[in-house]
Amino acid sequence: MLTHSNGKKIRVGLAASLSLMVLGGCANHQSITAAISAYEQQAVNIALGQSKEQVLGLLQPTQMHLRSQSIKAVETYIENDRLKEIVFFRSRSFADGIITDDEFTPYVFEDGVLVAIGWTAIGGPKTQAQSRNNDSTIHLHNRFFY
Repeated sequence: MLTHSNGKKIRVGLAASLSLMVLGGCANHQSITAAISAYEQQAVNIALGQSKEQVLGLLQPTQMHLRSQSIKAVETYIENDRLKEIVFFRSRSFADGIITDDEFTPYVFEDGVLVAIGWTAIGGPKTQAQSRNNDSTIHLHNRFFY
């Protein structure tokens, strides 16, 4: 039965859903900001030569509230008969709306020992933040806004 009040309920439901999505986005941004802040506080305690367990013990808790889409998966491979593992920690955030490599700091372990920190050791990030067009001028031409 479609009545005016039903239509109103649908509009209210849609507004509530949109509000939850916006709040969810804000909550995710807050968790990213908190993770970056916590990471920065712990990163100063990391040094080359530490064991993987020591490093992860300090840095993993800083990332525990991040959503899965806000993290970068560990990379593992063997090189010269040595196990190489690259663990990424969220250390930056850009307002471009996409998650890129340069928002993470890589920690490179060789046979369980930290041998490198940062992108230089592994050839640099593959993806980088995009600049945003901050031109807020609205132009009208032949009934089209641009």
